[in-house]
Amino acid sequence: MKNDKKIIFIRVDSSTKIGYGHLIRCISLADTLKKSFEIKFICTNLNGNLISQISKKKFEVFRFNVKSQTIKIKNDAEKTISIIKKHGNKKSMLILDSYILSKEWENHVKPYVEKLIVIDDEPNRLHNCDLLIDQNLHNRHKGSYTGLIPEQSKKLLGPKFAMIRKEFKTLRNSVKIRTYPIENILVSFGGTDTDNQSTKILNLFHEIDSNFHIDVVVGKGNTHRKNIKNLCSKNKNFSYYEQIDYIGKLMLKADLAIGSSGSTAWERCCLGLPSIISISANNQKNIAIELSEKKCLINLGSVKKLKALDYKLSIDKISKQQLENMSKNSFRLVDGDGTKRILKHILSMSMRY
Repeated sequence: MKNDKKIIFIRVDSSTKIGYGHLIRCISLADTLKKSFEIKFICTNLNGNLISQISKKKFEVFRFNVKSQTIKIKNDAEKTISIIKKHGNKKSMLILDSYILSKEWENHVKPYVEKLIVIDDEPNRLHNCDLLIDQNLHNRHKGSYTGLIPEQSKKLLGPKFAMIRKEFKTLRNSVKIRTYPIENILVSFGGTDTDNQSTKILNLFHEIDSNFHIDVVVGKGNTHRKNIKNLCSKNKNFSYYEQIDYIGKLMLKADLAIGSSGSTAWERCCLGLPSIISISANNQKNIAIELSEKKCLINLGSVKKLKALDYKLSIDKISKQQLENMSKNSFRLVDGDGTKRILKHILSMSMRY
């Protein structure tokens, strides 16, 4: 039987330097899009990449081999075009999720696809796209992306378009609003945790002989993971997890999370999990501020200014009412249907061929 699904290429990278958030959300989106489209990923073989996660989901992947770890825009565009011409058709669509590949790249590639869709996080870059997706809150940025994308381009903005995995929607059925006592804490600073906050926090709780049970989740890009695993083996209240695909179950079990304000912030919200966060990258700053204003989390600011004790003191200050409110506010903000809403818009675009 002929496969009549239309093709969507997804250009996204992951590495110890870039992080894993871009890739994880693109896989989550692809999982929903595959019902109506044939999905093909295009990635660069960068150090510490998670391309294996794409293959594990049975998606086709085309890889670039690069001589250095620096992505060159024109060269990247040419390689992408070559793949699209060989493995796509005139009605192929492309999704781009990258801070590095700019409007210049989009100008090169756009003539070779029917529609170009961009995923971004900050309304401060020019794009040449037909659809822009930004799952973040931008309450203080009225008219986000005005003048940055073509006037006819459609925008899908806000947490209602949060790209999180399907299992989080299922797990929502078991969510209970968090309340006192705080007994189980989830510590997760993303795939790399370049500032090594996990180790600092575990060392502190180990030294003060805390009664909290702590689940710590690290990615394979975390260069301190061996030390963290060793530390967990010395404390009966610590449990170690590495590069897992069931973090949602740990979130459901937790009373409180400690981590960064990256893409997992939306997963925590979906499961009503209150959190204490720190900012480790510029693109996380607005998420932290906006979610703090929505009273979904406690924002401690830049990791550069924090000591491990700051996390502990913040936990001590949380009142029962504050914990419950953070849980309720988070749960209301993200419902887990973001990728379905995006699919609906992309299907509408594809029907106008």
